[in-house]
Amino acid sequence: MPLRTEGRAIGALVAIRSAGRPSFGEADRDLMQELADRATMAIERSRLHQSESDARGRAELLYRLAAGVIGADRLEQLFETALDGLQSALGAERSSILSTDPDGAMRFRAWRNLSEDYRAAVEGLSPWLPDVPDPGPVVLEDVGSDPKLAALMPDFGAESIGTVAFFPLVTERHLIGTCVVYFREPRELADHELAMAQAIADHVAAAVGRFAAIAELRETVHFNEMFTGMLGHDLRNPLGSIMTAAQLAVLRSSEERLTVPLTRILRAGARMARMIDQLLDFTRVRVGAGIPLDAGPANVASILREVIDELDDAHPEWTFRLERNGDTRGTWDRDRLSQVFSNLVANAVQHGIPEHGASVRINGTAPDQVTVEVHNQGTIPPAQLPHVFEAMSGGERARASSAGLGLGLFISRQILLSHRGDITVESTDSAGTTFTVCLPRHYGRERES
Repeated sequence: MPLRTEGRAIGALVAIRSAGRPSFGEADRDLMQELADRATMAIERSRLHQSESDARGRAELLYRLAAGVIGADRLEQLFETALDGLQSALGAERSSILSTDPDGAMRFRAWRNLSEDYRAAVEGLSPWLPDVPDPGPVVLEDVGSDPKLAALMPDFGAESIGTVAFFPLVTERHLIGTCVVYFREPRELADHELAMAQAIADHVAAAVGRFAAIAELRETVHFNEMFTGMLGHDLRNPLGSIMTAAQLAVLRSSEERLTVPLTRILRAGARMARMIDQLLDFTRVRVGAGIPLDAGPANVASILREVIDELDDAHPEWTFRLERNGDTRGTWDRDRLSQVFSNLVANAVQHGIPEHGASVRINGTAPDQVTVEVHNQGTIPPAQLPHVFEAMSGGERARASSAGLGLGLFISRQILLSHRGDITVESTDSAGTTFTVCLPRHYGRERES
């Protein structure tokens, strides 16, 4: 009796009676048909169950692969995850991943259970032409019977390879490498196996492209930062010449028609010098060098007194209040702290309300740290508050206006971090804005500990 489903035969049910027994009657044939129908349904259910189980297994494998690809922070880690997936999907014990070098030749990047002699023999070879668009999988089902592979037959034999399957790594229709799977015996790969292996290869290609894009972006950013630093450094010499000439001209002339524009030149030059210094500091931070410090005995109160005196001369309409409590001495880079506090107090003036003034409170009562609070009655918008210490962020640019590059608070925080300290900010409509600086009292000891 044929076992049929959806018009196709999937098997047969055979019954045999020994000689001398009565032949099959109508009732026997009806029973056989019933058994055949039931057997067909059972076989189909089993096949459907197996198909569902296989599909679920492939989906889980792809899910694990995707998770591994996303979580990989190195290409080597990505390749190991992909080789695991390939061998699991195709039931193979050997596999490899190759990528193209600048000359277009395939080079091994990762492999499993392949000898050094075999890798040396086949490296640089590819089943595709270099410029072929959208290459597809290539399966050499029986390498021993393919006359085009005669030159490699000794290598295949020594490695006990019967079948080789290549799955291209393609990005933007450009071949960048291949995933390869090896089998001991000649075999044909089913359609679902080809599709699964190519899906894994596509994941690898996308991830390789992502790593390449990230590397290129990092190189571009690094170059831009180095260029910015070199530009800032080279601008110092001509600016210094301009400032020196303007200062000499001011000293030699008492005519107002000359001293007024010369004073403007000096102020603009000083502002430009600060911007150049900020560019150089920003570049040091971005390239990983950090803010250089020259620590020594210093007094926060005297530093702030000098800062406030300078701003008081420039802004006579403002009232500055300086309060100190406890010991304000410590070991810090005096010039760098002056840079920090000049920026904070200048910001208080720029964004505050003159009639309310600006206040600075120094607390040196703790044995191991000194705290400084700089307060004004201005307000930072809530949306900008989380970003005020970011380099050239929306909040920093909006607060910097035309006075600088929007790097002041970013660099101030980096200087304090280099001292093993920190800075925070609070701002409300009712209480105004307060920047709080926390400094370990002795930078050198903190660093050694």
